[in-house]
Amino acid sequence: MTDDRLQHLQDVGRLLWPEPLELQIGNAPYGAGALHREYLLLPSARRPRLLVPRGRRAATGALRGYGVGRGRSARLQAAVLTLGTAIGVAPLVLRDRVRLIGDGHPGGTASIESHLAEVLGQDVLLSMHLGAPRANRKPVLQVLTPQGRTLAYVKVGVDPLTCRLVRDEAAALETLVAAGLRGSTVPAVLHSGRWNHLELLVQSPLPVGSSRGRPDRDRVVAAQVEVSEIGRTAEAALSGSPFWTALSRRIDELPDTPAARTLADLRAGIEQRFGHVPLRLGAWHGDWTPWNTALAGDRLLVWDWERFAAPVPVGFDAVHWTLQTDLVNRLADPSESTRRSLASAPEVLEPFGVTAEQARATAVCYFAELATRYLADRQVEAGARLGDVGGWLLPAIGAAVTGE
Repeated sequence: MTDDRLQHLQDVGRLLWPEPLELQIGNAPYGAGALHREYLLLPSARRPRLLVPRGRRAATGALRGYGVGRGRSARLQAAVLTLGTAIGVAPLVLRDRVRLIGDGHPGGTASIESHLAEVLGQDVLLSMHLGAPRANRKPVLQVLTPQGRTLAYVKVGVDPLTCRLVRDEAAALETLVAAGLRGSTVPAVLHSGRWNHLELLVQSPLPVGSSRGRPDRDRVVAAQVEVSEIGRTAEAALSGSPFWTALSRRIDELPDTPAARTLADLRAGIEQRFGHVPLRLGAWHGDWTPWNTALAGDRLLVWDWERFAAPVPVGFDAVHWTLQTDLVNRLADPSESTRRSLASAPEVLEPFGVTAEQARATAVCYFAELATRYLADRQVEAGARLGDVGGWLLPAIGAAVTGE
């Protein structure tokens, strides 16, 4: 059976390396045609996770960051692969290849490498992480010199949702630069625009490194508080806030499904239970987690800003961090995770200057925001692990508004 990530590689490969280039996956001889480029498919075609250039130095450079922010087994696997590549053993024992056959110029669109070489003004090689199924899955390319130095990271929008997210992130990074953040460092936009009907965002690399430090919780929260100050409003009742108006409109616009109807019903319960609670609104990262945050020296590095938005109740980022850490790092039961997130909200949101009642209202609004996002993006149809919001987020909202 074809691995979903392998199918994803085949699909996006036709977009990144259009005709006359031909993408071939496997370890069979490639036959006739000029070999344009060759990649290693790691750890194998049966479990594809990473595409790296075959050249030793570039492949080693691509692997240095692989496994960063993931579990212990992923980091160990990354260390073994990096060592094997650095000493030249990996190409001998890792047999699965991705080959580009053809010249890639006359009669067809230039390849993504040639376009990025023009954008960045030098020859480049590419690595690509092959992510798990989800609606917002998109190619994320690491752009390397032949010597293995990282020049940039590129997000590629391949459909209406991912194209919008790529454009949104470009705009978000410009807003964050203008805000003059002191508590966190974000990538710079090197280039954005359309190519081959795709949306591209070329970002400067942050100095993460495989031995990145783990920032303490106080520092992360302080940075989250600073981001929430962007466009912050005075306290006002939830039911009359622009956040609630916008969220209600988005719920009304959801595709008609049982989960969407349940969420629409729960909206009335949220308004009845928490509508009178005064909340301050501001901006949030939208997906702030331990795996897109690092400490380099005295700099807090934060990336993946495609979900940046405002106005939302201040503290959304802190609730999201708590919930996602539980779900992903600890592989906790989703229903238990939402229960713990709601119970811990007053303590987690204390640095944001909110009361216990405001904290509970913020957590419930966050659950509704996340459920709306998942339903709008059709995450369950995309096969996302937590896409079925009816199994965890909607019951959590129901329990919160009824006091169970």
